[in-house]
Amino acid sequence: MKIVVGSTHLGERFAEQLADEFSEIRFVAAYDDAGQKRAVPDADGFLGWPSRDVFLAANKLRWIACPGMGIDRIVAVQEIVDSSVIVTNAPGPHVIPMADWVLGVVLALAHRLPQAFEDQRARKWQTPAYESRILELAGTTIGIYGLGAIGRAVANRAAAFEMKVIAVDPAPAEVPSAVSECRGLDGLDGMMRRSDWFVVTAPIKPETRHVIDGRRIRLLPSGAHVIVASRGGIVDEQALAEALAEHRLGGAALDATEVEPLPAASPLWGMSNVIITPHASALSPQLYEGRRQIFRDNLRRFIAGKPLLHICDKKAGF
Repeated sequence: MKIVVGSTHLGERFAEQLADEFSEIRFVAAYDDAGQKRAVPDADGFLGWPSRDVFLAANKLRWIACPGMGIDRIVAVQEIVDSSVIVTNAPGPHVIPMADWVLGVVLALAHRLPQAFEDQRARKWQTPAYESRILELAGTTIGIYGLGAIGRAVANRAAAFEMKVIAVDPAPAEVPSAVSECRGLDGLDGMMRRSDWFVVTAPIKPETRHVIDGRRIRLLPSGAHVIVASRGGIVDEQALAEALAEHRLGGAALDATEVEPLPAASPLWGMSNVIITPHASALSPQLYEGRRQIFRDNLRRFIAGKPLLHICDKKAGF
């Protein structure tokens, strides 16, 4: 049996570590398209995000293991979607750090920490600049678009700050008690009208791309904040930038953008009330170890011919 390790996401030595642990498997590390195309023809499994050319070079591939959560890059290859190849992902380890990031940037925006950091670097002590401009979270409403594992974790954390939590999800399950109201997608406009803090934790799919457009952004209350945690492309960034420039919104935070890296020409870079992080909210040591363990567990199942864990719906895209 042969597995191509096509990504360094789980560590540059992960292929060596796997070879030590699973001596009966041949592991080939290949981190570019050329190397992957050479290695994949007789491979049984692939760890990573294979391109279309790499996938078409495979003759006996049965399993693609996405090292992370989102499989959008994998299912963008229609031949993979149409094939019998199983795609799995690694849900779970990303939830805690991403939910922590959401509350972290909410607190940072509420207490104007980006401005405070600039003042600190400039050695400015200007208390009047903050007077009556600090926001208390208690009693405000946080609207969560996408009540999956991340959304649920955000809800629980927000409730601890005495925020009112409302949510929208196409098929809500395991709605935590922290959520006072959860509706289907028909409730999205209504939720936006009520959200002082609007948080995106939904997956990117054709039906979610730019679903938060200029019209919906205008539904938000004056001074509201937009937090993009899951995927770029769900919020129309040009419309978001315009609303921020016109001071209709109080601020925004983005860990994911439609084009990554965020283009240097984006006006979001220069806005003092915007926090941008480089799709790094989940990248804790625990995340990587959790994802490595998920792959090991599934590999044991693959070797034994047992059903794999975390099988994705390729057509649904998650």
